[in-house]
Amino acid sequence: MVATVYNRGQMVIPAQARKEAGIDTGDVLSVKVEGEGRLLFVRLTQPKPKAPVPVRVIQRKGRHPVGDIGRAITRSEIKAALAEFP
Repeated sequence: MVATVYNRGQMVIPAQARKEAGIDTGDVLSVKVEGEGRLLFVRLTQPKPKAPVPVRVIQRKGRHPVGDIGRAITRSEIKAALAEFP
């Protein structure tokens, strides 16, 4: 695998290397210099999962549908659909 260092010292770690090392977006890495031209990246922590955002269903006035399935959507149908999301 090959990575290029860009003009501001930034580098892209190849996707295959990140996948094999289990590195993902938001991970904190420690960088250690091991001799000339050798760097060691160590993942320190993994980010904590974000808390789910509370959702409110509001009765809305107007003619534009929020969701359209050919008929009016009930509150229970909306809540059931939102419950499927993580």
